[in-house]
Amino acid sequence: MSEISQVRQAIARLMQQREPVLDQLLRGKPFIAAQVYERYKACGNKTCKCHSGELHGPFLWIYQRKKDQKLISTTVDGPKEAEAKRLAASYQHWLACRQQLRELDQQIQRRLDELEGYLEQDARAYVTRRKPGRPRKAVAAEDGRT
Repeated sequence: MSEISQVRQAIARLMQQREPVLDQLLRGKPFIAAQVYERYKACGNKTCKCHSGELHGPFLWIYQRKKDQKLISTTVDGPKEAEAKRLAASYQHWLACRQQLRELDQQIQRRLDELEGYLEQDARAYVTRRKPGRPRKAVAAEDGRT
């Protein structure tokens, strides 16, 4: 019986860990589902220094690929750089919380599977000893009807 208690306590601890993670997701801040990063580039001028290895930049670049939407891969508008970085960081935090929630849910499911093994009773104890087939005849009711 102590194993069942330990499994139940483990599930309770995991649920306590899960609650603040879910709360963070539910109270999530706005984000952009994109990557924002610095990038160096070469220009089209063949006599420029960038063709010998010294690239231009860094430029703040935004990259987003969503299903059924056009790919975004370009530089960030100068005045919006700080906000784009902040919103992209918020998205990374969102993704990390979702992953943590997924892992906690998997651990809870494993513990529930373990608990199921302890609680499950053998169905053979409830099986009739007679051969399956026709049901028993109904017992006549007190008023004489069958």
